[in-house]
Amino acid sequence: MFVSVGRWCARRPKRTIAAWLLLLLALGAAVALCGRVTSEAVSIPGSDSQAAADAARAFPGSASGKQPLVLHTGAGGADLTSAGARDAVAAAARNIAGVDHVVAVTTPYEGAGRAAMSADGHTAFLSVELDVTDRDITPEVTRRIVDAARPAEAAGIEVTPGGSLAAAADKGSTRHSEIIGLLAALAILWFGFRSAVAATVPLIAAVVGLGVSLSVVGLLGHLMDMPSAGSTIAAMIGLGVGVDYSLFCLTRFRELLGDGASVEDAAALTTAASGKAVAFAGCAVVAALASLALGGLPLLHALALAPGIAVLVAVAATLTLLPALFALLGRSLAPTPTAAGPVAPDAATAPGPAASDAVAPHPAVSDAAAADVSALGPVATDAAAGGGWRRVAERVARQPWRHLIGALLLVAVLAAPAAGLTFGQLDGGDKVSSTASRTAYDRLAGAFGPGVNGPVQVTDALPDPASGPTDPRVAKVTDALKDTPGVAAVGPPQLSPDGRTARWQVTPTTAPGDPETARLVHRLRESTLPAATADTGRGAHVSGAPAAQLDLNDRLSRRLPAIIAFVLVIAALLLLLAFRSVVVAATAAVLNLVSVAAAYGVLTALFQQGWGAGVLGLDGPVPIPGYVPLLMFAVLFGLSMDYEVFLLSAVREAYLKSGDHRGSVITGLARTGGIITSAALIMVCVFLSYLLSDDPVVKMFGIGLATAVALDATLVRGVLVPAAMILLGKANWWLPGWLDRALPRIDIEGGDHAPPPGPATEPEPGPEAEPDPEAAPPVTVRKT
Repeated sequence: MFVSVGRWCARRPKRTIAAWLLLLLALGAAVALCGRVTSEAVSIPGSDSQAAADAARAFPGSASGKQPLVLHTGAGGADLTSAGARDAVAAAARNIAGVDHVVAVTTPYEGAGRAAMSADGHTAFLSVELDVTDRDITPEVTRRIVDAARPAEAAGIEVTPGGSLAAAADKGSTRHSEIIGLLAALAILWFGFRSAVAATVPLIAAVVGLGVSLSVVGLLGHLMDMPSAGSTIAAMIGLGVGVDYSLFCLTRFRELLGDGASVEDAAALTTAASGKAVAFAGCAVVAALASLALGGLPLLHALALAPGIAVLVAVAATLTLLPALFALLGRSLAPTPTAAGPVAPDAATAPGPAASDAVAPHPAVSDAAAADVSALGPVATDAAAGGGWRRVAERVARQPWRHLIGALLLVAVLAAPAAGLTFGQLDGGDKVSSTASRTAYDRLAGAFGPGVNGPVQVTDALPDPASGPTDPRVAKVTDALKDTPGVAAVGPPQLSPDGRTARWQVTPTTAPGDPETARLVHRLRESTLPAATADTGRGAHVSGAPAAQLDLNDRLSRRLPAIIAFVLVIAALLLLLAFRSVVVAATAAVLNLVSVAAAYGVLTALFQQGWGAGVLGLDGPVPIPGYVPLLMFAVLFGLSMDYEVFLLSAVREAYLKSGDHRGSVITGLARTGGIITSAALIMVCVFLSYLLSDDPVVKMFGIGLATAVALDATLVRGVLVPAAMILLGKANWWLPGWLDRALPRIDIEGGDHAPPPGPATEPEPGPEAEPDPEAAPPVTVRKT
């Protein structure tokens, strides 16, 4: 199938490229017409906060609730209670009421809004209600509301949007990060290939795939709650794997051209071999992301779906668009004598068993197993291997225990801070100081206390309608809430129109992300409310951002072991199918945890403990949301499978040729180390470019993924895996007979369909040429 796809696209390059461009234009037009929609809403089925939110639907109100528009004058400015300020604010409120989607504006001078005026009269806020949900509040809506407040600004009053209005205003484009990542990738590719044409091919495929995937993710926001971080993560992963997958295939294509294959045949074999490996790697990433479904949270589903779409589109582009580009550019992509590609810039003839002509498989390995990997060769040819990585492999082979222990100690040092990793809640105070969210947060916290930025809602369903706020059942809860430690203020109770539901707004004494606020939520749920409602048998629930985040983190903590176990099992099964070895599968799956643990440690030290926070553009330590480590784990396990398959396929092929355990490990690392590190370097540059974002969550993903990929491609694949395989020796390839018979045989990279050899001057078919039904079946081309 893969060779047919590659040959079809190579014979119709213009048609294939046009189809991708039409798809990109169609999706772009749909996004321009419908817009990209994101939502930070968190739904936690079965939780106490979700029960409270569901009960609160009995209360009438706007679709997005009351959004604050913060008003502030400095210490030397006019008091907001002065006549001039009142007139200016009233004029601003009238203008805002006329903005599209605004249904009501409450000023701090009205009875319902008097609590919105600070004691010193220098800070207040307007409550703006809209007829759209939070997900539909766009930067344009926020801009119009702020523009309508110009009478207040003309009077010297600082106007800052808060809440969802601020979140919309702060939505920044990550385009600059993507451009930087692409430029870094271009530099690395040019340095490796020494060809501008060859260096741009992976970028073209990656950019087209990225445009398609981001458009799809943006449109999905109309059908489900898609957080803004979803599209950013999709861009990070999609761009990284898109360039990497194209790099692997381009290197194979150039090798085949150098061996004398025609352009069409080289494109077909590349798709059949490296393209198949790319499809396997992409499916591994998607399978790992699918594990997040065990979390039972719509948020995790969205955050897994976005990068999953990006990976699938990258795979599709690699299998179809790339062969078309190969056919269109033809021999302009062929290597020159001075540019052998990024795999082995210091290539030298590799001594050792795998450098010679193919020999019969070792008797310890079955003929069937040898046939499975007869074409599993990596990108580098048998006749050359990276001298630098060969020297590394030989040093590891001479002293495997020393290198194994040393690498594990280094990982232990990096991972040590992860022992203190706790899941927390980000709030406006953790944003960059230049953002509207941070400005509004600081103004409100300074005037009304930190708890005003994260109030808690208590909802109580009554068996019989209440007579009013003074109903004894309602008053008892009100008094209990006021007497609870950690409560700064309790708003007057609100009753639903039918009187069967009561609601209170509770302002904590601490900030939303403060652990003391989480303790207050626990206190309300476990002691205050059960005691206040014990005589009636009814149940009160607690919601609000602090309560929802607490429930989210608790749910993630409980589901984390199941998700980790699922990913480990899936990774082990995939490797078992690929390499038919219980030991290799188990060892590789466990060693994949090493880079993840180190990334967690770096993440904890930099963000939670605040080491070097200033370098990252943060003012100090920030909490780590529970979904960040969870999503990182799934993504990193999937990405590590790519490098794992590439290295182990080279090692196994060398072993099947020679039966030399030590020599096969050395040869495998020498032949693959260069391209693995080149691909990893590109991905690291892409991830680190997102540190320019103002969003702390995006910074977390950028630094965490970059750290893990860098360690995985160097310390894990370059030291730990070779050392472990050398120490295990023949046991590496142990597989019980019954399991050998039961497992299906899967050829990951290579196959039965390779193009027939042809001279370098063989004429290429036209772009619209039809396949020749009499064409001979392809065979493998191998340099000797």
